[in-house]
Amino acid sequence: MKKNITFTLPAEALQGATEAFLLGDFNNWNPENAPKLEKQPDGSFKAAAQLEEGKTYQYRFLLNDGRWVNDYHAQNYVPVSGLYVDNCVITVPESKSAENKKTTAKPAPANTKVVKAATTPESGKTKTVKKAASKTKAAKADTPKAKKSKSTEEKSR
Repeated sequence: MKKNITFTLPAEALQGATEAFLLGDFNNWNPENAPKLEKQPDGSFKAAAQLEEGKTYQYRFLLNDGRWVNDYHAQNYVPVSGLYVDNCVITVPESKSAENKKTTAKPAPANTKVVKAATTPESGKTKTVKKAASKTKAAKADTPKAKKSKSTEEKSR
C-alpha cells in the first residue's frame, strides 16, 4: 500500500535558489519525474510523494542553481560510493491496518484442540499450545469401557 509522505526543506537551505525538486529511488533520480517543492508562507518548501509502505528509499533535493542539498531531518544518511556525498534515507512506516494484517492469527483447523494454556515466565504472556485431535482417541473416550474406567478412577479418589 502506498502512503503520502511530505518532504520539507527549510528556507535557509536554498541560499539564493528559487526552486527545489525531490529526487530519489522512487522516481529513478529523474528530474523530469521529480515533484517540485512548493514555497510555504514561512519560506520553507514542501513536496509530497506516494511511497510504498515498509520500503526504504534514498533521496536528495536538487535546487535550480544546480546544487544538491540534503534533508535536515532525514531518518538517516548513507554515503554514495565515489561521490563523497551522502544521500538521505527514509523508511516508510507501515500503517496500523497493514501491521494488523500481518499479526492477525489464522483460525485453527477444525481437528485442532487446545492442549495447554500457560503463562511463560519470560514474557508474562499466555501461550496456548495446540495439538491435532485424534479421531481414534475421541472414539475411544465414548466407549462404555472408557466411561467405566473414568468412574472407577473417580471413586478411588
